[in-house]
Amino acid sequence: MTFDRQARIGRTGYARWRLWAATAAITVLTACAPQIDWHGTYPSVDQLAQIEPGKTGRATVRALLGGASSTSNFDDRTWYYIGQRTERFAFYPPEVIDRQVIFIAFDDNDRVAAIGKLDKEDGREIVFVDRTTATAGQRITLLQQLIGNIGQFKAPSDQE
Repeated sequence: MTFDRQARIGRTGYARWRLWAATAAITVLTACAPQIDWHGTYPSVDQLAQIEPGKTGRATVRALLGGASSTSNFDDRTWYYIGQRTERFAFYPPEVIDRQVIFIAFDDNDRVAAIGKLDKEDGREIVFVDRTTATAGQRITLLQQLIGNIGQFKAPSDQE
């Protein structure tokens, strides 16, 4: 083997190593890029401008904006259109970047009474309580339950 051929093989190996290193670097960098998602519905300003309080009915609102994301708890007089944008890095849980809620309240005649907008700052964190409610009675083990049931059952009688 001549010196020229050995040099060419060495350069080819070096080029392969550089290609592999560049591919690995690109893969690592793209894996760390944030993933941004948009969930829900958010009406545009033009759509909301077509809704006039006191004049626009419920059917017209549904035709313009579609079905609501949610309605009020006790009656369907308030419709909520909820949209939020989340950002996620690699394996971390998603974080809410932006949340917008449009609410439309209807009066007794099914006409729009009010339109409003809420955003992320208007929301409140819900704190969950991890307490449990104790039950009445004794705490007995499975073995105590099995032994306690011995002799408790009567054989069916033939006189019935």
